[in-house]
Amino acid sequence: MSRVLRFDSKGEPFLGDPPSNIYTIHPPKSDLILFYEVVEGEGENTWGGADAGQAIQWLTHAPAGSRILVSAWDSDEEDAHLVGQTLDITEIVRAASL
Repeated sequence: MSRVLRFDSKGEPFLGDPPSNIYTIHPPKSDLILFYEVVEGEGENTWGGADAGQAIQWLTHAPAGSRILVSAWDSDEEDAHLVGQTLDITEIVRAASL
């Protein structure tokens, strides 16, 4: 990318990168443990684990009406506590795979 003539806050010229109106915010990675579950229409758990890709594969092969749920936990130990509510992300996953 070529540099352009810009002006600082005092009006002094300098060569700099072209201005951009694209901003990104990268929040720090959370320490929460995400747990994915694939459940059948009746609520029976078909698969559970921490790998989102595997959860999507299981959902793809699950019976019609199955859902994918994600929950956040404060650790991966037996005494872990659920943080917030479990979310049903089935529609998001299906829309992303169109």
